[in-house]
Amino acid sequence: MLDKNALSQLKNLKQEIHDSTPRHEGRVRATTGRFGFVNTEDKQQFFLSPDEMEKVLPGDQIAFRVEAAGEGKQQAIIEKVISSELDQLYGRYVIRGKGHFIEPDNDTLNRWIFIPPNKRLKAQEGDLVSAHISQHPFPNGRAQAHIDGIIGKPGEDHIEHRFIMEKSGLSADFSEAEQQQVSQLVEQGLQAELDKRTDLTHLPFVTIDSAGTRDIDDALYAEAHSQGWSLWIAIADPAALINTNSALDNAAEQRATSSYFPDQVLPMLPPELSEQLCSLQENELRLAMVVELKVAEDGSIESTNIHNAKIRSQAKLSYAQVAQLIKGEDNEIPAELHGHIVHLHNCSLALNQFRAEHCLIMEERPDYKIITDEQGKAKEIVKLERNQAHRLVEECMLACNRSIADWLAEKESGFFINHSGVRTERIGEVVALIREQLELERKPKIQTLAEFVEWVQKAEQCDSEFPLRTIISRQLERSNLSLEAGAHFGLGFSHYTTFTSPLRKYNDLLLHRIIKSLLDDSTPELPQQTTLDQIQQRQANSRIAASQTENWLKLDWLQQQDKEATYDATIVHMNSANFTVRLEDSGIEGTIDRRKAKGDWTFETKTLTHRSGDICFKLNQPVQVKVQDLKPQSRSVRFVLVD
Repeated sequence: MLDKNALSQLKNLKQEIHDSTPRHEGRVRATTGRFGFVNTEDKQQFFLSPDEMEKVLPGDQIAFRVEAAGEGKQQAIIEKVISSELDQLYGRYVIRGKGHFIEPDNDTLNRWIFIPPNKRLKAQEGDLVSAHISQHPFPNGRAQAHIDGIIGKPGEDHIEHRFIMEKSGLSADFSEAEQQQVSQLVEQGLQAELDKRTDLTHLPFVTIDSAGTRDIDDALYAEAHSQGWSLWIAIADPAALINTNSALDNAAEQRATSSYFPDQVLPMLPPELSEQLCSLQENELRLAMVVELKVAEDGSIESTNIHNAKIRSQAKLSYAQVAQLIKGEDNEIPAELHGHIVHLHNCSLALNQFRAEHCLIMEERPDYKIITDEQGKAKEIVKLERNQAHRLVEECMLACNRSIADWLAEKESGFFINHSGVRTERIGEVVALIREQLELERKPKIQTLAEFVEWVQKAEQCDSEFPLRTIISRQLERSNLSLEAGAHFGLGFSHYTTFTSPLRKYNDLLLHRIIKSLLDDSTPELPQQTTLDQIQQRQANSRIAASQTENWLKLDWLQQQDKEATYDATIVHMNSANFTVRLEDSGIEGTIDRRKAKGDWTFETKTLTHRSGDICFKLNQPVQVKVQDLKPQSRSVRFVLVD
């Protein structure tokens, strides 16, 4: 038996060991496997074994100690869960023997959660359900959840839309207070506001959009001069009607964007406004903020003027109609508008040429449209190639947005979309790639916008075996809304923002308010950075929801096709374990597992290539594939290469 002195020494020894053991706090990051990591605020990362991951949920803030894990490695041992973000669950109800579970529809939570007997709401095998975490897995790894509702069963009409919308917190409905405000705005009409506006109804604006578009937020007109063009871009002006902090304004902020699902639009603003009162409809007097640009022959923008105006669109034109006119084919456009559209086209060509010489032009890729039946299922997937009319509108919108950003930067106000270029951890490889492929004596510098644009342009023109521009584009940071006027490396612009979609994007509507204040020589009310971050997150949530619905429908369609069919595809991304390929005719993307590929294959991160001897797989390479494994509800498909 130990005496008091020995016990005291043992206690002190334990305390010394405890005090000498590194301890941290951090956030749990899950992986596609059973293991995970915990990231600290000072950018450290520690491994979480599968056993430790069973005790936590993705996103948990934890306190942990660091212990040796053998072979000189370290691992985190969880001591306390400080907070847990993950509460709501959506997924498939699974019954295995006497056990009932929810299989979460969550990329970061890849384990089943047990449902106690009295919390199952009579859910049946395969039901799509909503639930909430009722028992956190710490410390014994036994998480539990309660079923909150049964959304439906796979195969039901429109179940894909209903499930993803509920999971993402999206709705097409507006509250009674919001509808009441809409009714008031419709009843009062536009006349009082129209009377205050600069009259630009003499300019023959036209709208160019998809044939079925109803929320029309831009109209165009160009006039040719001896030294260039006057380009007028009219943008719908809902900010003139919707007051800050009103019911409609709060609803628009929460939605942050219109969500475009395959057979349904969830508008940011009610259709009575977005498709009628504020939409730039043909032959209707409408409120608009009009940007007047002086464009030189070389495509440079010499001046920017902004008008609070009223306009009247002369025609609602489709991309197909305008493309036919540009190509000199028969079309249904009134003859008196032909000359104006030709001026718009020529102006857009000059703008494009300027961007090609001084900025960066993003890679073009086709769009794909899902044609749905009455049950909301995909019956056809149509490939939509971009034409000259699409490019015309795109150039005008880019010119408008970057001109507005430059105007705001001069006034030291507003907010911007910043893009800082290559990810910090990838700069070394990108620099090495450019130096090697362009056979340079010294490493190129790509820190400033001018340097980055110069070397990306040279890389694009280089006669290389690798698609250098595509490789570099895979190494870029994401863009961010910011109150600071920074550069947009991805587009090669000194400043950029978006102003041209206030019916569909809340940040554009906010920017209209700021610009109105500046035009009135008053001090604008700028949003907080946290507000901009929330807008960006909500817009990302909307895009993800629409994409998940599309992928589900596309894969359900693919499942109905010939099981032995061979598809033309293109490699669009690579890592050490997988290829991502895109099917040419449908746009469906899936993976090809390369971990068990026969032969001595190596993956080079600099060129993003898989190589074995003389055989090389690289980005943009055409391949032929067959379906190996398909799970529509999980939105996952694996392909195999066809030799």
